[in-house]
Amino acid sequence: MMKDWQVRPSDVLIATYAKSGEYITQYIMIGEPLGWAKFSIKCENIIRSLIPATQGCATPHNYVEVGANDDPIAVKCMDKLCSPRIIKTHLYYEFFKKQVEQDGLKVVFVLREPKDVLTSYYYHYCQRMFGFTGDFHQFFDLFRQNRLLGGNIFKMNRDWWQMRHLPNIHVVRYEEMKRDCPGVVQRLGEFLGIPLDQESIDKIVEMTKMENMRKFTVVGRIKDKDGVPLMNTQKFLRKGIVGDWKNHMTQDEVNFVDDCVRKYYDPVGLHFDL
Repeated sequence: MMKDWQVRPSDVLIATYAKSGEYITQYIMIGEPLGWAKFSIKCENIIRSLIPATQGCATPHNYVEVGANDDPIAVKCMDKLCSPRIIKTHLYYEFFKKQVEQDGLKVVFVLREPKDVLTSYYYHYCQRMFGFTGDFHQFFDLFRQNRLLGGNIFKMNRDWWQMRHLPNIHVVRYEEMKRDCPGVVQRLGEFLGIPLDQESIDKIVEMTKMENMRKFTVVGRIKDKDGVPLMNTQKFLRKGIVGDWKNHMTQDEVNFVDDCVRKYYDPVGLHFDL
């Protein structure tokens, strides 16, 4: 259980709904010279440990993904990692309330415009790992029915957003990373207490380019019982652009998302100025 997780002073949690920019964020944090987890841009494989993991908690890097509140593998993996540790989660704020409010856990909360999230998540759902073979509109129906594996995107973002006033929570917007990545990197460095000169910022920004992330991201190691990869890197890191939802959604689907935005986001002052 996550309540059993003991926070270390150097821990950083990346909290985000799936397909909201978590990979760009972690590449900013793990690449030289920011090097929060002491990785190198020359590293052949930047491998994440999926929870539940097919090989227990084996992971060559100081990074683990928390996929379930009641999965003992997650806590076991985190306990074995050397500091500093990066922990990534798509779970709701309530599961980390103690660590954030009492233990002072540093959190990088990553946001993305929900229509783009759903568009990207559809292609993620089409990976063999999930076994979804429908079209976008069938996927959207699952979203309407609150049946997506990631849970309710609006509740997830609203609850984390409402804690943004805490000094140990830093908000990063996907659209800002695309529009002003150097500025995002600089502010993230300040949050982590790591000063960065312009040369350092430029190196990190270079690493976040889609072609470089594809080069260093390995998802094909996740295989089925016959040894066939369940994930494809090219599909996993697809476009990384803003506004692709316009090529997928009907007006009825747009209206449904907008209604959810008004219900969940407007009352807490969460807006997307695109």
